[in-house]
Amino acid sequence: MKKSTIILLIGTCMFTWCLAVQTSEPRLPLLASSDFEDGQAAGWQPNDPAHWLVIKQDGSFVYELTAPGEQGKLRAPTSWSLLTAHDVNSYVFAGRLKCGVDPSNTYRDLCVFFHFQDPTHFCYVHFSARSDEVHNIIGLVNGADRVKINSEPPGKSTFRLTDTNWHQFKVAYDAAAGRIEVFLGDMKKPILTAVDKTLGHGLVGIGSFDYTGCFDDITLRGIEKK
Repeated sequence: MKKSTIILLIGTCMFTWCLAVQTSEPRLPLLASSDFEDGQAAGWQPNDPAHWLVIKQDGSFVYELTAPGEQGKLRAPTSWSLLTAHDVNSYVFAGRLKCGVDPSNTYRDLCVFFHFQDPTHFCYVHFSARSDEVHNIIGLVNGADRVKINSEPPGKSTFRLTDTNWHQFKVAYDAAAGRIEVFLGDMKKPILTAVDKTLGHGLVGIGSFDYTGCFDDITLRGIEKK
């Protein structure tokens, strides 16, 4: 066998191995799943129960945020519902979401929460139809108004909440590295990334900054805080 052929084979094997490592995901233990098909939202705790309902839509039961919340003392998301039984550090939180707000409103949003420790200490993903300093970001609320912590420059993050269709979402956190990856639609290429260990653990949840929407088929895999 010629030397060039051996080098080519080794290179091909290395590329295949690297690709497998990059696209594989650690199989974390399943901690919770919700498809709401029993018409209930067991295990979920909204900050305003009057604004959350399980309804039937598109042939299945979904969890709907029916009305926006009101701004408090801090500039931060106004509506959330949390999975209260699992305080996690490393995790993969996934599901489907749908924003019913008129797509011509580019400020429309839905949020996914993580590291939620109390109403003034948490992180969140802001999915929107525009990208700037406060829209389509990973945000940190740490006893003060929210700040952007993702690495993508303002206006440069990929935004996909531009219609009234269902979208798959996934938020993954590696506690050892502090790395956050956020996916919407494409589950292989993140649209938002950050490295942050400010809070490091907490509850996960769903909601919105200022608007309304629906959520379904939610799963949480992770390692619970000891």
